[in-house]
Amino acid sequence: MSAISLNGSWKMRSATNGDWLDASVPGTVFADLLNAGLVDEPFYRDNEDKIQDVFEKDYEYIREFEVLDEQLASDAITLCCEGIDTISEIYINGRLIVKTDNMHRTYRLDVKGGLIAGTNSIRVVLRSPVAFVRERAQYSKLPNILGNAGVEQIRKAQCAFGWDWGMKLPDMGIWRDIYIECTHVAALADFYITQRHENGKVILRAEADYRVWTDKALAVEFAITSPEKKVITAKGIIDSLNHKCAAEIVIDEPQLWWPNGCGAHPLYTAQALLKDDETVICAKKINIGLRTIVLRRKNDEWGESYEFVINGKALFMMGSNLVIQDSVLTGYSKERTEKMLNSCVEANFNCVRVWGGALYPDDYFYDLCDRLGLVVYQDFMFACNIYPVNEAFLENVKGEVLDNARRIRHHACLGLWSGNNEIEMILRLFTGDDPMFKDIQQQIRQAFDFSGLEDAIEQIIKEYLKLFDETIPDLLKEIDPQTSYVRSSPSGVKLFGNDFDRGDCHYYINYVGMLPYRTQRDHTFRFVSEMGFQSYPSMKTIETFTLPEDRRPDSPIMYKHQKSNNGNQTIEAYMRQDFSIPDDFGLYVYASQILAGEVQKYAIEHMRRNRGRSMGVITWQLNDCWPVVSWAGLDYFGRWKAQQYYSKRFFAPVLVSAAESGSQADIYVTNDTFAQISGVLKWSLKDNDSTTIACGEESVVIEALCAQNCAQLNFSTIVKEFKPASNYLEFTLTAHGAVLGGGTVIFVPAKEFTFLNPRVSVSVEESEKSFMLNVSSKAYAKSVGLDLEQVDCIFSDNYFDLSADAVKVVEVTKTSLSRKLTAEQLKDQLKIVSVYDIV
Repeated sequence: MSAISLNGSWKMRSATNGDWLDASVPGTVFADLLNAGLVDEPFYRDNEDKIQDVFEKDYEYIREFEVLDEQLASDAITLCCEGIDTISEIYINGRLIVKTDNMHRTYRLDVKGGLIAGTNSIRVVLRSPVAFVRERAQYSKLPNILGNAGVEQIRKAQCAFGWDWGMKLPDMGIWRDIYIECTHVAALADFYITQRHENGKVILRAEADYRVWTDKALAVEFAITSPEKKVITAKGIIDSLNHKCAAEIVIDEPQLWWPNGCGAHPLYTAQALLKDDETVICAKKINIGLRTIVLRRKNDEWGESYEFVINGKALFMMGSNLVIQDSVLTGYSKERTEKMLNSCVEANFNCVRVWGGALYPDDYFYDLCDRLGLVVYQDFMFACNIYPVNEAFLENVKGEVLDNARRIRHHACLGLWSGNNEIEMILRLFTGDDPMFKDIQQQIRQAFDFSGLEDAIEQIIKEYLKLFDETIPDLLKEIDPQTSYVRSSPSGVKLFGNDFDRGDCHYYINYVGMLPYRTQRDHTFRFVSEMGFQSYPSMKTIETFTLPEDRRPDSPIMYKHQKSNNGNQTIEAYMRQDFSIPDDFGLYVYASQILAGEVQKYAIEHMRRNRGRSMGVITWQLNDCWPVVSWAGLDYFGRWKAQQYYSKRFFAPVLVSAAESGSQADIYVTNDTFAQISGVLKWSLKDNDSTTIACGEESVVIEALCAQNCAQLNFSTIVKEFKPASNYLEFTLTAHGAVLGGGTVIFVPAKEFTFLNPRVSVSVEESEKSFMLNVSSKAYAKSVGLDLEQVDCIFSDNYFDLSADAVKVVEVTKTSLSRKLTAEQLKDQLKIVSVYDIV
């Protein structure tokens, strides 16, 4: 087998007029126009409005390529298009080969009869997705709550047309590799491995399909290579009639793959070799991890469980939701993805959800998740819309499911297939009467015409179930029977389910009547696959898209980079609950960030204290695709917002947390490791100058994979006078001289606490690989935030609480710095802020 790459230099122009421009493939129309200086930088100020005309037009790409005589003599010649975005016609030597209509599919097209020896041409015409959607909007069956009528009619990243965190940039392009495959004699078409774990062994069943253009008897050999490079081989049993082959390989003493925080992530290499005698005609290689992952749903005392059982252990899943990584697809790169996923590992994530409104990531994303131990909760690419269910659409979806499930299914990281994002919730908002959602439901009903809707609901539900309860799961039963499937996220056991006692749920405190965020403890969710709160990106990020006069929350440009209709109102409403509204914009940004961290901390620590009943939380959202006010923990440039640092603490494998109420506090230890913990729990009630008022300690033993209430404190009886406006609780768990966890809590909103000026100071020490920041204060300081004025880095901890009698050591590794600094330069750039500055 040989290949002719069609990546590289092409020419591009408007399909109706215009000069030819240099273009790059893989790439997009917008990226090529941007590189040519013909469009404005899309993220700057309000340039989003200025670029929309680009997407109203059709475009064409052309290039020539050479085909050798021996390539032309191949038994099969296939044009492989791994990503065409989206509506296109492809011509080879002037002849129409195919019309495409799905960004998410891989097209494999027979072109043997259309090529010649020597110079050939390929032309790709890309049709305007905006025009397509506008024409198809008449077929929409329900109003689109984001105002994007018709986007459900096109198999394209739905968020490209705008979302409540994403800009509108519905691009076009040849966005993944394109090449021609020349095959002789035979070729492997598919390769799949299933696992059976029995009695300390793993039995692998390897299966391969192949195509053949010869009468010769062929053989298939399978090889498994261990992490130590030990190779086990097996000859396949050939089914020559159906061109299939299978074999079983037994792995003694298997090295199991575990998620981050639970163990190692060893990978085995599996290979299928198609042979003619001893000559290898074709080979396919994949990496696998030896593990079992099952979503367990069974009735229990609270309702129905929703827990991931991995290698027999019920694990608490902790992670965030991946949205599209860049509004301009050329912004994707393996290096950028690796940096993002390493930030997940550093923040103690063990999973990532691939959200259904974007696209299926590249192979290297799953390779990295395999290597890093991040379980993938994988949506199919359907979100927040009612999709057409006709014969042509279903056939298109079947191809999409087969293409992507076959590509992804072998990965150790794959934990779950989910049919869609929030479609059942959307149906519920339109048709249900749940009092919890009455506010947003009223907004929706006021915004759209509901005449005649009731008559259509029965048919809409029938078509919905046809797609997500029949078509997709039936395909998965055939091609990936070992991975669990849920119809939707949220996934109650009944249609329209968002039941906190059953399935996973999506919960945003501001969408249920703007309740105080402390009411989150009124619910004990089984599993939350979306929970978040908005905050502003880094000031350094804001400076990239604004002028100085834009830098205030209510400026037109900041509003342009705030896509949630009530985003600013929500941030300020909750900011008033705990803080004042700072006049200084930099402090406003800081306040928004720690607010997001505190809101999520309050809910997630509560869930982890209820481990067993609650078994997972995936925050909304992991990343930004452009510089924007959003729910992200990492902003567009990968800068850690406060939320990411908070996540690192509340996702720690050993979490020590306090549930405070009035003058009481219960201190819990949540142990999500496989080892029993024996240690000493110490607590101190302190005044705002960090003077100790009362203290205590006790020996504790916490079993593996459980949460335990280790101390119940009532300060109305412990101390003569409890002063909630100036007293705070500090607590730590130590074992063998090491601190396993700890924290502080105050008993009133921060604005009601009497903070003294902490006068936080920092000294810097340098070693070969890092800088050590010794942070101290003169009084109790809450949410101490560190940042560098011009350079980026990742601090080992940030936005932490600090007592006056302690020194907090924060490490900055030199590899995390965006450019080299001396210790003196780092200290000069250091900025420090705390809650004292905003209350």
